[in-house]
Formats: sequence, structure tokens, C-alpha cells
Amino acid sequence: MWTGSFWNVVQGRIPEGGTVAPVILATDKTQLTHFSGSKSAYPVYLTLGNIPKELRRKPGSHACVLIAYLSVDKLAKKGLSETQLKIRNYQLFHRSMALILESLKVAGDPAGPGVEMIGGDGSVRRVYPLLAAYVCDYPEQCLVTCTKYGTYPKCQRKAKELNLHQQNHLVSRDTPQILSSFRVIKVL
Repeated sequence: MWTGSFWNVVQGRIPEGGTVAPVILATDKTQLTHFSGSKSAYPVYLTLGNIPKELRRKPGSHACVLIAYLSVDKLAKKGLSETQLKIRNYQLFHRSMALILESLKVAGDPAGPGVEMIGGDGSVRRVYPLLAAYVCDYPEQCLVTCTKYGTYPKCQRKAKELNLHQQNHLVSRDTPQILSSFRVIKVL
């Protein structure tokens, strides 16, 4: 991750002497049982981009830590339409993630003091943890981006056009459009 332009851009925004700690989050709703009811878990994992990917991928290296479990409970329908129920699920997910990441938001603020941490070499550094990547499968990409399942979360392509490989058909979703969708969901 340190070879990407992201790192240089972010390093330029934090105070002199600060260290970027690119946070990588991963979620994966997991089915635990098939025979005794449908038990599932929804873990949230955290690792850092400063750690070489060869180490991050090894379970024995302990470079990836469990930081939370998201709710897997079914929401009560109570007269809600299918669309309203989906919106409530989006809201539950996003509010849960906001709570989980609140301390990261404060600690990673480039205008703030950062967090003092001891490095592997014993030196104390001022660290700015910033969310750099979110790793998830397709259903969770739809949940994170509040897009309809069967569409492409990264561009404005209809479900029946997903198999087209023509570059001129790809119109990326832009930030204002995504934020507008979030505002609509917040109101509902």
C-alpha cells in the first residue's frame, strides 16, 4: 500500500513528523450453521497498510484483529414496505459502522494531534490512523454504497448491462451523487 499515490497525498496533509497508519477494514457476513437454525456472525476486522501484505494474509501473524460484530438480527417488518425495510437495514449498518469508527475518525483527523504510539523499534511516533480501504464481497458493497443488489456499486450500469465490457458504457458514480443517496436514506 505504501507504493501508491494515496500515501504521498495523505502524508502531505498531516503535520510534519506525523506517520500515516492506513487502516484496512474487512467485513464478511458468515453463515455458522446450516443444520440447527441459520446462525450467522458479522465480524469487522482491522489491519494496517503499513504491514506488508505477506504478513497481513497469514493468520498466525496476528496482523488482522477482530474489532466488532455487526448485528445479524432480522428487523421487524411492522407494516414496512420492502423498500423501507431495506433502508432501515442500510441505516442500521451505517450507524453501527459510524459508532465503531468514531474513535478512528477523531484520531485520524489531520488537524488534530494524532495518537502517540510505540513502534516496533521502540520509538514513540505521532500516528494518524486513516481509513484507506474497505474489503468486502459484492452483497456488502451494495450495502456500503446503498445500491440495489444486481447493479454495479461502482458505476451507473443496469443489471442487464453488467456483462458488457465496453469502456464507454462505464459512468462512474460520483461522490455528490452517493452523498445525496445517503441524505435520502437518513431522512427516511
